[in-house]
Amino acid sequence: MRPFIATYAWLLARLPEGFARINAAGWGLVLWMLRRKVVTRNLRAAFPDRDDAWVKRIGQTSCRRAAEMGLFSIASPLLSTEEIRSRVSLDESMLRGPSSLIETAEGIVLFVPHFTLMEMMTAVALLHPKLAEREWVVLFRPLNQPGANTWIKDARERFGMHLVSRREGFGRAMKAVREKQVTCILFDQNTPQGISVDFMGSPCLATDLPGIIAQRFGAESRIFWAERQSFWRCRLHSVTLHAKDSAGLTVESNNWLAERLRSSDEACAEWLWAHDRWKHGQSRPD
Repeated sequence: MRPFIATYAWLLARLPEGFARINAAGWGLVLWMLRRKVVTRNLRAAFPDRDDAWVKRIGQTSCRRAAEMGLFSIASPLLSTEEIRSRVSLDESMLRGPSSLIETAEGIVLFVPHFTLMEMMTAVALLHPKLAEREWVVLFRPLNQPGANTWIKDARERFGMHLVSRREGFGRAMKAVREKQVTCILFDQNTPQGISVDFMGSPCLATDLPGIIAQRFGAESRIFWAERQSFWRCRLHSVTLHAKDSAGLTVESNNWLAERLRSSDEACAEWLWAHDRWKHGQSRPD
């Protein structure tokens, strides 16, 4: 598996960008064919007033961008530091004001939504020296294929992120916040455990893990997210969460995400609609 990944990564990184774009379109179509039922069901339930043409367009775009993210994960180890810097930028919200990540000395819990260029967020410490001064701990779910898992994990840790398995990394994540470092946790995946929230008009279970850590240590909480600018290019943002308790933070972060998805077609298509966010919480009609 690893020789295949390495060869494919070389092609993605070294050939003109059009090669990667064509591959993203192709793999996106495959993902759409495999997950069309879930994507369509999710979009129709979240946007009941939209017609079938809109649902198909947003669904296919979301799948294509998910493929774009996956290809970046494969290619990024062979992209130079300068190339990465040219593709990822910091929004002013990251640097100044109430949501700044460099103007506070407190521990921070970052609530990360599953937007389609989130893989590029692992370069954040490369973009500002004060961000590089902190330890960044990220909870992640290992891939089932060992060769692919090693490649992706190494790519994500290239610029200083420390990935810890969800099975074993809870203590490490808490330790980072207690020592006034940074912990990043996805908050919008389907989960069999958590608290029930209303998301996009339907109930689902939402993880309260980032909220639990923030509440326990009185940490500052932010939404940390990547806004797609163009192919393999994004801007990183942060938004302050104001709640102090676990349940409040869980509800507030999910409400922010719902508002973001409703704000524009572009924002809506950035989310990974192919995952079954509402799998736990209620039965949804086919």
